[in-house]
Amino acid sequence: MPVDIELGGVYLPPLAQALLLALPIFLLLDWSLRRLGVLRLVWHEALFEGALYACICAGLILLMGALH
Repeated sequence: MPVDIELGGVYLPPLAQALLLALPIFLLLDWSLRRLGVLRLVWHEALFEGALYACICAGLILLMGALH
């Protein structure tokens, strides 16, 4: 079971840890998809980016569960 991490007196539950860790991964992946021109092929860009962030978060949560 993943554990809470304490940062400056604030305890972060595993879900918040995954959300924070997913942000730089998402930004890097979004930047690379824009540079490659993949996002021009997407029908609704904001919907695609939201789904991409959700998939990254879900993957990190599954990975955190498997490691503990």
